Amino acid sequence: MNAGIPSRKKFVFGLACLLFFAVISQANAADKKIVLQKYPDLKIGFTTANFLKAYPPTAANLKKLLDFASEQGFSFIEIRDPSATLALSESKGLAAYAKQKGIEVIYAMNVGLLDADYWEVYSRGIANASVFDGPKVIRTGANGGEMLADEKKTHWTADEFARLVQNANLAGNTAKMFGLQLLVENAREGLQGDGIAKFGSVELFGGKGVNQNVGLQADVGNFFCTSRVPSTPSAAGAFLAANVGRIGYIHLKTSKNNKPQPVLDGNELPFDTIFGLLQKNGKSYVAIELDPVVSANDAYVNHIKSIEYLKKNF
Repeated sequence: MNAGIPSRKKFVFGLACLLFFAVISQANAADKKIVLQKYPDLKIGFTTANFLKAYPPTAANLKKLLDFASEQGFSFIEIRDPSATLALSESKGLAAYAKQKGIEVIYAMNVGLLDADYWEVYSRGIANASVFDGPKVIRTGANGGEMLADEKKTHWTADEFARLVQNANLAGNTAKMFGLQLLVENAREGLQGDGIAKFGSVELFGGKGVNQNVGLQADVGNFFCTSRVPSTPSAAGAFLAANVGRIGYIHLKTSKNNKPQPVLDGNELPFDTIFGLLQKNGKSYVAIELDPVVSANDAYVNHIKSIEYLKKNF
């Protein structure tokens, strides 16, 4: 009987060692987080949309990207699930895996506020978004099929704008009931219309626009490379400054000559201006968005190059 005691002691000692090294490993992972010297309050993440050509949003693929995020020191990822096809059980599994890896998660869909299937997709997505640890936001598009159907369309009409605001407010109010904040992204619409027959992002977040339950997921490159009416840096900067209180997180994207780039390398609106505004106002979540490439390996390399660029310059 006494012979079994040393074995039990060895087992307990071994278990204690495993727990010790697990704690040390977690601490090292925390120390490894990407920190910008000039802007230490910012949390750097990336959107899995960067990998959509190589990795469709399955649970298995998203675990690979969580592994990559953990290895490289990212603080969070934006899981891009365009049509909310992840099952709730898969989202719960990913939430547990992300927590184990020390990675926060933002859940995002591509559906636009005027799309016919918005509410069905949103109802699935809001359940998924609620299970993840992080800033507790849910992101959809502002524009959608109404812009895609007409490549020359630059702004919302008065009728579209009225329906857009109504849908956004209802979606925002619903998100609030689930403990979430709805965020919508600036994209194809022109930055500003005339407020009579043409409406853009300025009007959407203006006095006759959405309520306080609707926030902004600002894409700092879309002003120049996605909007049908490319903005000027001064106008884009003024819009961000006026609406910084509504920003939940940003997509950090490089636009050059009005085209998105596969690696971060500046922007028409300087990153220093953007980072300074965010840090000054306590907005910390910065998700790298890159022009997608076909090869997963190339996408990994582009992320590493982008992080090197940020560390070197900021």
